[in-house]
Amino acid sequence: MDLARFVACFGIVWDHARAPYADVGYLALALFLVLTSFLSVGSFERSGGRQDSQSFWLIRARRIAIPWLFWCVVYRLILEIVSDDPFVMLSDPMSLFIGPSIHLWFLPFVMLTLPLIPIVSLSVTGRRELLIACGLLILISVPLGFLHAQVGLAGWFVDVGLYSQPLPQWFFSLPLFLYGAVAALAHRQGVPGVAMITAAFVSISLFVIVPEFASLQMLLVAVLFEGLWRWGLKGRWATTLAGAAFGIYLLHPAAMLVAFKLFGDDVNRSFAAIFAFLFCWALTLILQRLPVMRTFV
Repeated sequence: MDLARFVACFGIVWDHARAPYADVGYLALALFLVLTSFLSVGSFERSGGRQDSQSFWLIRARRIAIPWLFWCVVYRLILEIVSDDPFVMLSDPMSLFIGPSIHLWFLPFVMLTLPLIPIVSLSVTGRRELLIACGLLILISVPLGFLHAQVGLAGWFVDVGLYSQPLPQWFFSLPLFLYGAVAALAHRQGVPGVAMITAAFVSISLFVIVPEFASLQMLLVAVLFEGLWRWGLKGRWATTLAGAAFGIYLLHPAAMLVAFKLFGDDVNRSFAAIFAFLFCWALTLILQRLPVMRTFV
């Protein structure tokens, strides 16, 4: 799972650099979302009831909010420096759920959805409740997948007029986040196949309605996740790699700016993605060794 976090982080950077086959970023983000909720369910249940729902959320929200606020300030300053029209006042309240860089949307999303983890975990206590949860997941996922398809890829980065950001990101992400929680509960009951069948139903239904790569993500990530779960890979090196994933994610928009500044707008996008990834990986390792800055990565 640690190695999966690191590889998924690279996939996200690759996608945001718009390198060849950039749509792999869909699957990378899907894996990130499933890992986040799957591991959160495990964390809540391992607490053995010592954490109530509020304290569970507060502890994790604080870990996310402090870096998010810090990098909001950093990226706002960068925006003012590079913008042709600086000091533009807030006009869209929805931007408060993102920050000054669209790539920061993931952090507020996780803060808003983490309270669902204790609710789902405490509600699904048996096979009947698991089947109900799977049914509800289907009812949520197919309409949200259709709304995401209306926006298309452009809606991730540019306001296309249908829905304000970060709604396009939420349409795609909420079903996958919920799938990770359902998969964790299915594993707890020893029936992971129930979650996989649910993922297959969602993806096939969506693909029939909207035949595009994004529609298949729940099934693809379900198969990928179960394969990784059964791999049984051991080693502290993977945990060490995963420890840099959060910092890489936060730093990669700035690293891409550096890449385009150094090598020009026509830089090879594969090179730009690899450069940005290695640059922010190295910078993350440096910041993690500084007394104050380690809090923000």
